[in-house]
Amino acid sequence: MPRPSRKPRHRILTLAALGARELPLHVSHIASRTLLSSYEPVVATFALFFLVTGGTGQGRHLEQVDARPGELHFIPAGVEIHAQDVAELEGWFVAFDPTLLGSLEPEAPGSGAGSAAGLARSLGARWSFRLPLGEARRQRLEQLLAALDTELRDQQFGFERAARALFTLVMTELQREARVHPAGPLPSPGRLVRDVLAFVAAHSLEPISLADVAAAVDRTASYVATAVRDETGLTVGDWLREHRMAEARRRLLETTLSVEAIASQVGYSDVTAFVRGFRRAHGLTPRVWRERHRQAGD
Repeated sequence: MPRPSRKPRHRILTLAALGARELPLHVSHIASRTLLSSYEPVVATFALFFLVTGGTGQGRHLEQVDARPGELHFIPAGVEIHAQDVAELEGWFVAFDPTLLGSLEPEAPGSGAGSAAGLARSLGARWSFRLPLGEARRQRLEQLLAALDTELRDQQFGFERAARALFTLVMTELQREARVHPAGPLPSPGRLVRDVLAFVAAHSLEPISLADVAAAVDRTASYVATAVRDETGLTVGDWLREHRMAEARRRLLETTLSVEAIASQVGYSDVTAFVRGFRRAHGLTPRVWRERHRQAGD
């Protein structure tokens, strides 16, 4: 089997870089020329969707894609994104860790809701798609996203629960709309890398290794490692760490569990390795990070 060709590493964009902290979720209202801080290609470690409310534009993720008002574009984590002609685009940009989709219940194929089931499977299987929206649904989504944005910015008491509830409502609205307007496919990562990243997201809190990931997709560890690094710019270990740190931050804030307990719950058998990795990612130990963020929320 030929090895994947080596490509330059991409610039990596993380949820933390967007300002997400307590929840692995970020929302932005996009006005002209604010879609991205740079138009250079990036690979995001998060899934995202963009609800277009005004203007038109073009971008590229594996192939050229046009964006028009009334459309919602979903792009899974690990896809190279190149915003090109986007100066006039307006809308809502929502970035989230794929583990948040755990609350979304896919409908079984053949259940009579073909397009809605297809949408849910697309989210779970990491397919990109374009969803045309009816006017009433678009307005409803804008209201929900504005409320979600307010919760994440103001961070009043209970905002984590409120934000999760609003996110679930948003995704439910998308499933409902897919019953009326079927989602159209957009380019997605290669099947092997897509399957690898889906497995990593689903099992990131378990003590899995590269060998486990490779076995799940029936490839050698070296082949998987090279394919993921070349296509996404990150290693399998990087993807595991991103998911684990997002969940660790949530548990540090929302529970009183010890650092040792949280380390074991997010896939680390060695608490020292967890603390070292957390400090490398956040500049603080888990204990200090927890104290500072809880004080800031008082």
